[in-house]
Amino acid sequence: MKSEDKAALKAGGTTFLLGSLVAAALAHPMSWIAVAYGTYKIGKAARQSAKSRATIVSPKEDDLFI
Repeated sequence: MKSEDKAALKAGGTTFLLGSLVAAALAHPMSWIAVAYGTYKIGKAARQSAKSRATIVSPKEDDLFI
């Protein structure tokens, strides 16, 4: 499993667990929709963040034979 997938799963899973507790306490269908949407957005953001950190190339590595 790629590191960005692990980050998305970790962030999304934590968000879903905490959000599901709140949604169960409220017992309203809109709260479940909000939890699902929030989990998706946070997981996506965590994946993009981990992916952008993994692909940073320093300018010094580009020119090895100067």
